[in-house]
Amino acid sequence: MEKLNALDNALKQLNGLNSDPTKRANIIEYVKLKGTIAVFAYASLIWNPFEHVEKIIPDCSLTGYSKRFLCQDVIYRGTKDCMGLTMGLKPCENSFVKGYLLISGIDQLIPFIEAFVHRESPIDVDGVKMDIYTYDFLPVLMSDGNTVEWALTCVVNCLSQLYIPVTLSIEQQAEIIGRSYGINGTNFQYLKNTLNTYRILALIDTSTEEMQQLYDAVLLYRQQLIEEDRQWLEAFDQLSTKDERQLAIESRKTNHILTKQLRVFSDTCSVAPKIIPKYHRMLSV
Repeated sequence: MEKLNALDNALKQLNGLNSDPTKRANIIEYVKLKGTIAVFAYASLIWNPFEHVEKIIPDCSLTGYSKRFLCQDVIYRGTKDCMGLTMGLKPCENSFVKGYLLISGIDQLIPFIEAFVHRESPIDVDGVKMDIYTYDFLPVLMSDGNTVEWALTCVVNCLSQLYIPVTLSIEQQAEIIGRSYGINGTNFQYLKNTLNTYRILALIDTSTEEMQQLYDAVLLYRQQLIEEDRQWLEAFDQLSTKDERQLAIESRKTNHILTKQLRVFSDTCSVAPKIIPKYHRMLSV
């Protein structure tokens, strides 16, 4: 009973589940039945999972959703001065997303969920938790095409101030991703690593073609940057620790060597999403 109460408290940390005791109770009953809990992983969670994962099941499918660059990022792959983009899931009829199940056994339930929360819901300097996702418990189809496992899943929070309500073109996304960087690396690395992982594992879903088009557009954008900016981004790609990246970001800011936002694509700058003022003080951590 104590462990189940602890699980309920851990689930309360997840936006969307914190105000839904019925859904939390259903999750707890499922965990009691299975003896495990799972997270559906897509994007960076596939190539860089969080801690306390005991088992990984590849080639799983979530139907009725698509993955796109829907979230502004001012911490991991962007800063308040150079916003980045990260992926989120959104309901979409006749679409499906390929990914992994990250699974933990009963003994690691709490640290598993806490690691998941820490990874996907970073906190700003004012103690406000990022709310780019709302978390759901969704049925995931396994690779055999018959077995279904339920898993915690990051779905984009359309009420978040960091949600992008307009549809950005491939070129508009490419300009943002091509110049942005944060404490975890460049935004281009995020896209490249995700696309390469899907290629290696032969995971093809309804977003695959668009991701390839976006990757090609980012390469074109980077080629047309001024040499100084391109070299700085390429050097930043080679940094291996958060401390090194934080130092590079602060140095760039101090020396006022800011990436020039070229109009490589003539109509991209006019509708670039803006960061809501409340997040302007957010740390890159």
